[in-house]
Amino acid sequence: MMRRILLLMAVSFLMTGCNDYIEKEREIGYKGKARVNPFLAFEQFVTKYSGKEILVSKNFGQLGDEDSIIILSADLITSEGYVRKLDSWISQGGHAIFLIDHAEMRGNEWSIFRADGEVSEALSKWFTSLNIEVVENDTAKEFGKVKIDKDRFNVKLNSGHALRLNGKKEQAIVSLEHGDGTLTIINDASLLRNRAIDEAEHIEIIAMLLDWSREGRLVFLRGVGISFFGMIWEKGWMIVVSLIVLLMVWLLRHMPRFGPIESEAKEAQLRAYDHHLEMIGDFHWRLDRGLALLEPLRRELQELCHHWQLKSGKIDEGLFEVLSSRSGIPIERVQRAMTEHRPADTMVFSRAVADLQQMRKAFL
Repeated sequence: MMRRILLLMAVSFLMTGCNDYIEKEREIGYKGKARVNPFLAFEQFVTKYSGKEILVSKNFGQLGDEDSIIILSADLITSEGYVRKLDSWISQGGHAIFLIDHAEMRGNEWSIFRADGEVSEALSKWFTSLNIEVVENDTAKEFGKVKIDKDRFNVKLNSGHALRLNGKKEQAIVSLEHGDGTLTIINDASLLRNRAIDEAEHIEIIAMLLDWSREGRLVFLRGVGISFFGMIWEKGWMIVVSLIVLLMVWLLRHMPRFGPIESEAKEAQLRAYDHHLEMIGDFHWRLDRGLALLEPLRRELQELCHHWQLKSGKIDEGLFEVLSSRSGIPIERVQRAMTEHRPADTMVFSRAVADLQQMRKAFL
């Protein structure tokens, strides 16, 4: 009975706690294209508001009169060559917008660990020459208001960098005329990102920056894409083309499969019989000083001489004397041709072979 009472009490306590909970909503991110492109809302706003064509590029390329605005992260410009190119383009009427922090393309909008941007030494020197100072703080600072030209705007920006123009107080956005164009620096790219673009007066700031630009295309630079081979092609394409032509000519001249197909082999390529004989003689000379070639001739001469002696009845005469008398070769040379084991050199070998052949003819 006691067990049943305890079981009932436990079930009643559990049932009373079933409705005791709190619902909370938490943002986990976007879906579709907005999840891949954190600047999708900005690109759509530019297209609808100003009608500008947007070019998303990973290469710096050549900026021209058809380009009105270029938006890029400050950490992409690391060389003085790019700085000079941008300075010249802005002076001719272009508008460059630099983003410092939170300008990465794959950053999580809801992550507390977001990498801060950097300003290269080349870019920092250029900003200093224009009386712009980029201050790097140890901790991120929130900015609620900005002053651009003579207008004031409410913003919600958070960055570890601050900007000073002409030594004045720190700001989040600095914009000034440079030649016939405009240079704008934004310390927090969240101003243009999907999650914060509709906060405070961010849209108004974007619209004003677009109105300050000339007619033309907007270039959104997402990478510089510096390539060694690309630089070679850009600066020395004539040398590259010349080397390729030389390589093709060399291949056509030296590699048969790249040239015309020959119907038959040339006579000069056919090895004659005497050439093969020469190779065989060279092999035997290296092997045993030609002894393998002399022995068959010597045995044949002995047999021929023996048959001749039997026929002529001169079986008692010596071998060397018969060979000498029949061929007309001195007996010393006959002895050397018939007995020398290893000729000293090719001249001795050739003389011995010639003598053996002459003696053989005497019996045929």
